[in-house]
Amino acid sequence: MAQPIKWLPSGISRNTSIERPFYTFLFKIAARCNLDCTYCYVYSGPDQSWRKRPRFMSREVATQAAEAIATHVSKHTIHSIAVVFHGGEPLLAGPDRIDEYCRIIRSAIPGEVEFGIQTNGTLLNEEMLGVLAKHAVSIGISLDGDRLANDLNRNFRNGKSSYDSVVRAVDLVKSRPDWARLFGGFLAVVDLRNDPEAVYDGLTSLRAKSLDLLLPDSHHDAPPSRPNEGDGHVAYGRWLSRFFDLWMDGKHEIEIRYFEEIIALLLGGFSSLEAIGAKSVDLIVIESDGDIEAVDTLKMVGRHVTDLGFNLAKNSFDDALAHPALHSRMLGYDALCDTCQTCPDLEYCGGGYLPHRYGRGNGFLNPSVYC
Repeated sequence: MAQPIKWLPSGISRNTSIERPFYTFLFKIAARCNLDCTYCYVYSGPDQSWRKRPRFMSREVATQAAEAIATHVSKHTIHSIAVVFHGGEPLLAGPDRIDEYCRIIRSAIPGEVEFGIQTNGTLLNEEMLGVLAKHAVSIGISLDGDRLANDLNRNFRNGKSSYDSVVRAVDLVKSRPDWARLFGGFLAVVDLRNDPEAVYDGLTSLRAKSLDLLLPDSHHDAPPSRPNEGDGHVAYGRWLSRFFDLWMDGKHEIEIRYFEEIIALLLGGFSSLEAIGAKSVDLIVIESDGDIEAVDTLKMVGRHVTDLGFNLAKNSFDDALAHPALHSRMLGYDALCDTCQTCPDLEYCGGGYLPHRYGRGNGFLNPSVYC
């Protein structure tokens, strides 16, 4: 018999006083992708449940999701929510489906709905941008830097570079004011093989107003690539420090949220990032078949972690609030291992990102693999 997953320290259980309703709903509208990114937690990870899911979210599932959100926001008196379209590659769903999703969601939910989409950008065209502008859908584009940096990991399924397609998409978005207003910025995954300065220059040359950095999706049983010799255990810290120095030199006006959140903590403020500062989270994931999951990056660990047993056909979002996978992201420092709770630097990192803490034996009761 499989051992239960250790989400929380012994003696810690559900605390309804700290529970927050969900404000951010991540819709997995496409369960496939047109790229073959080497580090992808969906297609290259151990949770291969995407193979059995519908390629696209159906109208019926989108309607179920919208109605469940409407019930949730009414019960908790929520006046504004965010809906983020995700995948796979969400633009594979096409402009007609995305237009329909937006109309279904907006018509069902009382209050304000802010839409966003995270895309690799390769399928952006005028028709798609017309739909996104119609519904004021903010656009985040994934790009890891210049051509050399991007092509290490982010190529089409036939092995060809995706870089030119992404740059064309960025230029198209910026070609009209009503489209340019939608462009939020870039999402880049750190790869130690890439030179920080080349990555920084490659992204800032495209004149985005912001970029966010992600550490590779890894954990203790599948650790990130590091040099074996010398001080390789701090290689990611050194890479990020160099990137920080480039940013502080002030050659470009660009927001880098990863650094800004850490600065806020150092100055006594709070972080709005789940990966930094043990923020009490308010995000929930809806898969293309209506399954409800805690956070999609847990797929890097395995299906035994992502399968909460919830589906829109039989469960509400309030049901999800009772699951330890959600409480481990809402309890803040109380959900951390003893090592983290006694660390003098805890208030500046919050124990790191939940999926990065996993390791067989202790479950999620470990310091981050990046500690």
